[in-house]
Amino acid sequence: MNRSIKPIAIGILCLLVVFQMDVCAQEAYETKPLTNNGKKWRIGYFEGGPYANYQSILKAMTASLMDSGWIQHAPIPKCQDENETRTLWNFLSTKIQSDYLEFPSDAYWNHEWNRAERERLKPVIINRLKKDKDIDLMLAFGTWAGQDLANNQHDTPTMVLSVSNAVQSGIIKSVEDSGFDHLQAWIDPEKTERQLRLFHEIIRFKRLGLAYHNNSEGKSYASVEDVLKLSRELDFQVIECQIPAKTDIAHKEAELIRCHERLAPEIDAIYITDYAGLTKKSITKLLSPLFKHKVPMFAQTRYDLVKNGILMGAGRSDFTADASFYVQSFAKILHGAKPGDLPQKFESPLKIVINLESAKKIGFRFPLDILAGAFEIHDTIQNPEDEK
Repeated sequence: MNRSIKPIAIGILCLLVVFQMDVCAQEAYETKPLTNNGKKWRIGYFEGGPYANYQSILKAMTASLMDSGWIQHAPIPKCQDENETRTLWNFLSTKIQSDYLEFPSDAYWNHEWNRAERERLKPVIINRLKKDKDIDLMLAFGTWAGQDLANNQHDTPTMVLSVSNAVQSGIIKSVEDSGFDHLQAWIDPEKTERQLRLFHEIIRFKRLGLAYHNNSEGKSYASVEDVLKLSRELDFQVIECQIPAKTDIAHKEAELIRCHERLAPEIDAIYITDYAGLTKKSITKLLSPLFKHKVPMFAQTRYDLVKNGILMGAGRSDFTADASFYVQSFAKILHGAKPGDLPQKFESPLKIVINLESAKKIGFRFPLDILAGAFEIHDTIQNPEDEK
């Protein structure tokens, strides 16, 4: 069972309830719907591979575009699984009605997390943006897509969304400056710090487990620099397990399970970060050694998996606030704003999500103030198979 409780402004939970926008900069341009000199604006989509947050954000952005009048209201379809976005893009391409926007079916690209496919597609996309110039705005979801379009090989306005850390992954120059007139990248630079401070306040761990892919993207996804920096301040040790950077998802799941099996006896808490292999399909096996050794867990991004057994995470009721920020930028760009002039920093309003059955399995009792301030409480561990 899932119980939702209105958050209250108490103690450490305030670290997670942050909502910041640069209002002055946002007011510089109109956001009402308009045509492109009588034609429809053509929007493109690019992602490194399937990921649940991409689907959630695109769905929330679609709803926000409907509410703001850019496209007409219509029922948004349910996707085939938790990760894919092609169903949503097909809906936008063929079903929606709009006097202002067009979502070409052939302007959707997905690497499927395959490095060879990434090398093949990048020049294809760049060539279309540079030579054909038939796309007015690109939506680049995730680190791979952001890195591939953060360059001077094209000048198509580009928004980079849902990136773990756009600075550390080399997409943008800094929080204040993307480094390109045509590029804006969302960033929440203190997210990891806010989460880990909360986790440490609750658990008081001394040995934190951290598994990540052993390459630059993997370190960026897991916010390794931020974790290590905070470990020195709060005086805890980071016990790492590096996963080989393989392209096969099945291998990534198996390697991640092995990491959890190795880490579990050595740690007193684990920060479950943003990496391939963390799926509903693998979650039961991933958590098994952690339950066996009674290890508290915190989900960096996949708060939706708290209902499937992760002890706690920083969650959202939905991506409405994020989508509002993205659609504001989207509209201002179509009104003539340079993406590089728009604010990039947006601290998503995050709230604590907890699982009581998981707490019972590891012999942990949540403090009363955490229980009282939790945004969402799951009483039981839901079997992913029951959700199909």
